[in-house]
Amino acid sequence: MKISIGAIVLAAACLSACQRPTELADSRNAVGNVPAAPAGAPPIPPPNTVAPPDALAVPPPGDASVSADIKTAFPDYKPKTTADTVTDYRAGVAGEISALPPVSDAAGLATAFVIWKAKAAASPGAMEAGAVQLGADPQEYKPSDAELVAAETGDRLSAALKGADEATKAAVRTVLGDSPEARVYRRFDYRHVDVMGSGRYFYASRPREASLPG
Repeated sequence: MKISIGAIVLAAACLSACQRPTELADSRNAVGNVPAAPAGAPPIPPPNTVAPPDALAVPPPGDASVSADIKTAFPDYKPKTTADTVTDYRAGVAGEISALPPVSDAAGLATAFVIWKAKAAASPGAMEAGAVQLGADPQEYKPSDAELVAAETGDRLSAALKGADEATKAAVRTVLGDSPEARVYRRFDYRHVDVMGSGRYFYASRPREASLPG
């Protein structure tokens, strides 16, 4: 998956215009490796408030610098430095993802692509109100499980076709057919937000149209 934007915010830096939490941004989507706020740490402000001007900011993943204030207030905090993936976002699809053929099996991926693309079309996701105080956008797209697996299958097949030999491409064409539409799919990018004293929350982008290489 494409590496997402690893935005990280403190609980004290809650955004304004908070809306009701959804399944995308409640405790069920939090990973418990963001420490609880220690005694004396800034309290979590109530909804519909603006972060104080002196709120501390944690640098994004990949930035080795973490301020001394963050280290002092949250000594157990460990930033996530790896790319956010579909199974980070929704662990419940891990079984389906692990059952997909490897990138080395382009023809097998093409077959899985056709199956999961049809399932995704029959079970679309929807927009929902996001919990802005937990780093969500005001409106968040909640993909269905089938959409997530179809997107992962498409990304793997796309990787398999890049630089593939003609025999591999022909095997994929045999499965997909010659219609350009058969090569189009919807994919997602993933990101996470660390809310100090609360948890780590994962979000999916809105669907992005992509096309398999020829």
